[in-house]
Amino acid sequence: MKTATVLTSSILLTLTLIVSVQAGQVTDNLQAELAGANGDQLVPVWIQLDSQNGTALLKAAVSESDVSRAKRNRATVQQLKQTHSEQQQSLVATLRQLEAQGQVRNIKQHWMINLVEAEIKAGSIASIAAHDDVIMIHAKPRITSVLPDKVETAPPLSTGVRDHLTAINADDAWAAGYTGQGRLVCSFDTGVDGDHPALSSNWKGNDGNHAAAWFDPRYDGQSTPRSISECGYSPCNTSHGTHTMGTMVGHDTDTIGVAPDALWISAAVIDVTGTSIVDAFEWAANPDGDLNTIDDVPDVINHSWGVADVGCENLFYGIVEATEALGIVNIFAAGNEGAGGSETIRNPANRALDSIDCFAVGNVDMRSGPPTVYFSSSRGPSDCNGAAKPNVTAPGVSIYSSVPGGSYQAMTGTSMAAPQVAGLVALMRQKNPSATVEQIKTAILSTARDFGHSLPDNDFGWGVIDCMAALNALPAGNIDPNVRLYSFDHAPIAPGDTVRGTVDLQNSGQAVSDVSISLTSSEPLLSVITGTAVFGDIDEGEVLSSFQQIEVAVSEDAIEGDILSLDMQITGSGGYSESAHLYFLVEPNLERSIGTHDVGRIRFSLTNFGSFGLGDGQFFPAGGEGFTFDGSPDYLYEGGLIIGTDETHVSDGLRNAAGELDGDFGVLPGGNIAFVEPGPNGSQQMIARFGDHRAENPLNIEITQLSFAYPQDPFDDFIILQYAVFNNCPVSMGGIYVGIYADWDVVNFNSNAGGFASFDEFVWTAYHTGFTNSQPRGVMVLDGNLATALTHPGTLVSYSGDGFTEAEKYWALTNGTGSADIYADASIDLVQLIAVGPLNLIAGEVDTVAFALLAADDLSGMTDASDRARVAYNDLMLDADDEGGSDMLPDGFTLNQNYPNPFNPSTTISFVLPRRSEYRLSIYNVAGQRVTEIIGQGGVGTNRVDWNADGLATGIYLYKLTAGDFSSSRKMLLLR
Repeated sequence: MKTATVLTSSILLTLTLIVSVQAGQVTDNLQAELAGANGDQLVPVWIQLDSQNGTALLKAAVSESDVSRAKRNRATVQQLKQTHSEQQQSLVATLRQLEAQGQVRNIKQHWMINLVEAEIKAGSIASIAAHDDVIMIHAKPRITSVLPDKVETAPPLSTGVRDHLTAINADDAWAAGYTGQGRLVCSFDTGVDGDHPALSSNWKGNDGNHAAAWFDPRYDGQSTPRSISECGYSPCNTSHGTHTMGTMVGHDTDTIGVAPDALWISAAVIDVTGTSIVDAFEWAANPDGDLNTIDDVPDVINHSWGVADVGCENLFYGIVEATEALGIVNIFAAGNEGAGGSETIRNPANRALDSIDCFAVGNVDMRSGPPTVYFSSSRGPSDCNGAAKPNVTAPGVSIYSSVPGGSYQAMTGTSMAAPQVAGLVALMRQKNPSATVEQIKTAILSTARDFGHSLPDNDFGWGVIDCMAALNALPAGNIDPNVRLYSFDHAPIAPGDTVRGTVDLQNSGQAVSDVSISLTSSEPLLSVITGTAVFGDIDEGEVLSSFQQIEVAVSEDAIEGDILSLDMQITGSGGYSESAHLYFLVEPNLERSIGTHDVGRIRFSLTNFGSFGLGDGQFFPAGGEGFTFDGSPDYLYEGGLIIGTDETHVSDGLRNAAGELDGDFGVLPGGNIAFVEPGPNGSQQMIARFGDHRAENPLNIEITQLSFAYPQDPFDDFIILQYAVFNNCPVSMGGIYVGIYADWDVVNFNSNAGGFASFDEFVWTAYHTGFTNSQPRGVMVLDGNLATALTHPGTLVSYSGDGFTEAEKYWALTNGTGSADIYADASIDLVQLIAVGPLNLIAGEVDTVAFALLAADDLSGMTDASDRARVAYNDLMLDADDEGGSDMLPDGFTLNQNYPNPFNPSTTISFVLPRRSEYRLSIYNVAGQRVTEIIGQGGVGTNRVDWNADGLATGIYLYKLTAGDFSSSRKMLLLR
């Protein structure tokens, strides 16, 4: 008889909490390395910080067995990133100071565990160890694969099932319908031959997202998997990774994998110098960088590697716990050092806080008769606490699998046994996609066969795995969808309209059937005519449109610029229910109130109510294009204008304390979005006007918004935003701050760094991975006195807190630059705000401020873009006080854009003549009727004509200059 003692993960983590290590310790291995190093030698180290808060988060996550894996993953990643980033700030600041002195380089923060990697001069390590936040400093471990004991020539390819697969009853599992369909396995190994016929068809990267399926940090230009031929450590086996992957999922004319229908991804970080296995763990936690997806996160990671001769040093235990809190099962090869006797299992497979901890797999020979433990299979007990190890065993002798080049070989070792257990995990997740790590390991352990031995022991562990028995022991899965509004497609809305449109829903949780929506209204300006729509079944990750259109009547009393909403209830099978809002933007006279710049390399949508972006899947999906650069995805989750004078007087186009769009700005008469093409200097110009009359406590300001996009190089990597702020109060108004808020979610919202380039006055947010900040987006000041450059964790505006309150908005507007570089190496969710002020306006006075939105591939490119934006803006601003003429003779005729534009009622039109000429300036309305003509004699250089449009209506006018053979025309906008 055998007994299975399984402690829960909650107990495991509670035990972890009572471990106390004093600050300032250095491991014995590092101390030995330092003893032979001179003080100036750079030593690669891992700096471990206090992890109690992170451990508490993991404890909470793994205890939630009643929620979906997707929800556990999202919540845990968000919290770990925020917690560890904040806890590392003090240490990283110290390291940065030493970096400036040449004592430190290659600083890398991690979020899954409270760890910072760096190379530190030997003479400075003691000072780092004395830092209050440091628990332990480790020598960077040398990680190698568990090499096979022997490699044999493969027998001819057959069309059957290999013996080791029938020995673990994998074929019975297949017959029951469990083949790994819809599941995902991962390996950390020496690379994988992605072209191998047994593996090529089920590589997940075939969906086009290579970066989410292949992690190759040393050769990041490689978009497809390959076996890494340049071994960093000797000896090594370059076929190792291809062989282990084949054992998990391989299938050709011969089935060689336990889960032949599962997809696979891999990280090439074993036996490869210059890589970080912690980076691989963090990649595997969210490979596509989108926390709304779960299909990219593997069900299991196979680890046929280990570190010898470090005993129970806490190098990996924390990250194993963190990974498993995200729902990813870790399976380890026990090692092939069993000939050396007991306590020979490698780190991290050697830890045994309970019977399922650091799940280690030994190697048995099942080729003839009952299983026997192979002589080289590493033996227990754990050298950490004497508990039984390994956890289970699987066939590992002469295992036939794939090798690079399309061939096959038989290999022997625990590296061949562990992937069979990893494949079994994929079968189990097919049965129950939301099964916890604890449930899966317990089912495998408790159903392992003892073959007459008294188990557990330190050879077999708890026995030989049985695929069908483990599946039968696993509880059935739970339905836990996560359905939300994705978009609402309809024609533009005007007062009195009946709106008919199609609703799109997205499900980022488990599949759900019989999905429908129903609308109810407490908004007196909206009447629901047809308020139900059916969607049917929505699979995990799917976006689906309703079968019917919804129909809503808009009151004649609605005014231009109103943003109205209905309550929407989403329901599905199994009692699923979710609340949401459906928004209706009332647009003036059927004209667009969302405009998109679509020239050059940037596509950017903005509005005449102070909001930006508005793309599908973002905070307010209202039909905009968001902000894209060189064809990138839309990374602008939320953005807009914000203006305030104190905590109770803030007007903006952002979310409010309830997590809904504030809608403080309303369209002014004549404020419809209008385009002027060509605009000044060949730009595409967009014009809009709005006021804050919809705010609860309005400032009584009116805004003229001008935006400029350039189709031509070198001005095609920024958008200029200019705001004329008019005080419509009968009294003076002081202390006005004007800012741009931007919530960039670059690639993955929880993997962002951000900061402030003080010299160029721009804030930036970038995707942070490894040593690199890439694809930065940002906002700069072009006109106005910089008041604030805020970078802050996204908790400032979190739905789970108090949203974005008026007090928080004013605090952000006036925060200064104290947060400039705190998050420059972070990897968390960030929001930013850059503002100018204070402005002081007497009654009826106007002042102008300007910003630019920037995009680049790297931070150096952002600096270049900011320089060009400043040049372009200066070119736009003609000096109205310059009284004509020039010391230099002009080369030719030029007709400039009028200034100001838009105007009311007067504007100045300037032009350059290369010689004295008679000129004719004709002005036409949009119907082509000439409204005035000015004839005069112009001098050499710049000439100006002041024109007053009294008596003319709001609209676009064309002005045409004729001088000799020269003729040119431009457009201008009169706004009453």
